[in-house]
Amino acid sequence: MKMKKVEPKKEKYMTSGGKEAAEKPSYPTIRVPLEHLPDAKKCELGDMCHVGIMGKVVSLSQSRFDKSVEFEMHEVGMEMGKKGEKGEHET
Repeated sequence: MKMKKVEPKKEKYMTSGGKEAAEKPSYPTIRVPLEHLPDAKKCELGDMCHVGIMGKVVSLSQSRFDKSVEFEMHEVGMEMGKKGEKGEHET
């Protein structure tokens, strides 16, 4: 499977002082119940892993407001990265 790097959107938000706008990278996310990926219980926040999904495309949106695809998952799996390996966008 060929992997494509995801470039985060830069979303602006107000700081705690409410005066300045700051930028925070925003990546797309998926949510999978732990009953389907029980090995994920061994993960710590920030750990990197490979997640594979075999699914059927059930929705494809290409409007000017929404460009997305929705999958019905039929198989899912994951492989852990090296212990303590973090994403390159993490510091």
